[in-house]
Amino acid sequence: MLKVLAYIWAFFGAYWIVFAPAFSSNALRQTNLDKLKLGFLAITFLLLLWKAQSISPVWIMVLGLAWTMLALYWVAPRRETHSGEYKFYRLLRLLIGAVTFALLFWQKTGIGFLGERFLPRTFTVMVVGLLITLVGLGITAWARVHLGHYWSDKVVIQPEHRLVRTGPYSRVRHPIYFGVLLGIAGTALVVGEWRALVSLLLMSINYTVKAKKEDKILFQRFGEEFGSYQQYAGMLLPSFKTRPD
Repeated sequence: MLKVLAYIWAFFGAYWIVFAPAFSSNALRQTNLDKLKLGFLAITFLLLLWKAQSISPVWIMVLGLAWTMLALYWVAPRRETHSGEYKFYRLLRLLIGAVTFALLFWQKTGIGFLGERFLPRTFTVMVVGLLITLVGLGITAWARVHLGHYWSDKVVIQPEHRLVRTGPYSRVRHPIYFGVLLGIAGTALVVGEWRALVSLLLMSINYTVKAKKEDKILFQRFGEEFGSYQQYAGMLLPSFKTRPD
């Protein structure tokens, strides 16, 4: 089951970084060179995935991190934006992501109590964990598609930016982060060891910091409109407070 989850996360990562831009509103503006870049990254990813069983997990982390940075900086559309994060913070977030998934899928990270189980390994627990992971990744994909060209990996305000409060954003301000955390929580149930909970905690801290930065620049841009939105939509968890008319 854990191997199945590893492939699910891998393919989701490929979709997120390489294929999702092809379905965004920016896809119509892609040049032939942009399309060649997407094809090259897709092929290199599939080759990396194909050889994953014969490559050390450490090298998988290094190659995966390098591939991700290449995809983000080489393929992601470049628009004039107002950024609210330091330049080193993006690299730090990538490193946190690498550590998070190493804790989830690399057994050698189970040192000491990290390798002890907090849940028994049963078929029911694994199925529930798999379903939670799929729901989380589904929410994340839905939120990204719904956000369209306003999405950015950086903490930024784009030209003609508008505040999205519909769809998955109607009850949670950062449904992409919520979905990823839900996916990690489901995977943690399948892993069943304390290292998996540490990975969930690590990513929760990472997303909390990033979400607060985004909230700050959104409030600076939209003022009371965003303040009103905060009253009924949760930051990382859905809120079911009554929405004002």
